[in-house]
Amino acid sequence: MSQYVFDHAYELERERLTVQEQWLDPGAARVLDRIGVAPGWRCLEVAAGAGSIARELSARVGPSGSVLATDLDLKFLQDLDLPNVEVRAHDIINDEIPSDSFDLVHTRLLLMHLPSRDQALKHMIAAAKPGGIVFVEDFDMLTFVNSNAPALDRVRDALYKLFEVAGATPFYGRTLPFVLAAAGLDDVWAEGRVAWGYRWENPGLKSFKLMMMEMRGFFTNTGLVTDADIDEAIATLDDPAWEGMPPMMVSAYGRKPG
Repeated sequence: MSQYVFDHAYELERERLTVQEQWLDPGAARVLDRIGVAPGWRCLEVAAGAGSIARELSARVGPSGSVLATDLDLKFLQDLDLPNVEVRAHDIINDEIPSDSFDLVHTRLLLMHLPSRDQALKHMIAAAKPGGIVFVEDFDMLTFVNSNAPALDRVRDALYKLFEVAGATPFYGRTLPFVLAAAGLDDVWAEGRVAWGYRWENPGLKSFKLMMMEMRGFFTNTGLVTDADIDEAIATLDDPAWEGMPPMMVSAYGRKPG
C-alpha cells in the first residue's frame, strides 16, 4: 500500500479525524438509511480511521450482526470495544480477507489515496457476498478549485502536489459511479454533497485548518508555499466574509451480482 498522505503519527491527526467524522458522518448515515442496513447484517469497514462508521454499523446490525473494522494502523481504534465489532490490522491490497462473506463493505477516503485503488476495490467486491453492497466514499475537490484567496490557492496546489507524489488523486470522487459499474456492480447509485453549515460551526473548514497545521512542514518543503502563506490560508478559513466552500464528498454504492 502507498504512503498515506495523512499519517496517524501526526500530533493533530486524532483531532482532525474526529472533526472529519463530525463533518462527514451525517451524510454517510443517510446513505446507510437508503441502503437499508438492518439487524443481522455482517459488515466490513475498510480503513476504519477513528471508528465512527464502525460504531454506526454496530448499532444498526445489533447483537445478531457483526462488524469487522480494519486499518493499517489501529492507534485510533483501541477504544472500539463493542461486542459485535472485531478490530483487525489489515492491508486491503496485500492481506487476505474472507470472500463472499459480507452484506456490506464500506470505505471512506481510502481509494483516492491508493495507486493500486483498482486492486483494493476488486478485493472489497470479492469480500461482499452475492447480492451484498459495496459502498465507497471519496472527495472530489471540484468545489475547492478556485477559492478566491491566493494564499489558500497556493496551499491547495501544494496539497495536490503531495497527492501526486503519493500516487493519490484529488478528483477521484467524480469517477466513483463509473468505476463501480465498470467493476461489475449492479444498481449503482451515487450522489455528491458539500456539507456547509455556518462558517464558525463548519467542521469541514476546521478539518482543513487542522490539515494545514499538521502538514505545515510538508507544504513548505515543496517550495510552493511559505509559512506566511499557510498563516494567511488559515486566516481565510476563519474569515466570515470568505465565499469559499469545502470539497465535495461523493458517495457511491452498487450491488454484487448473484
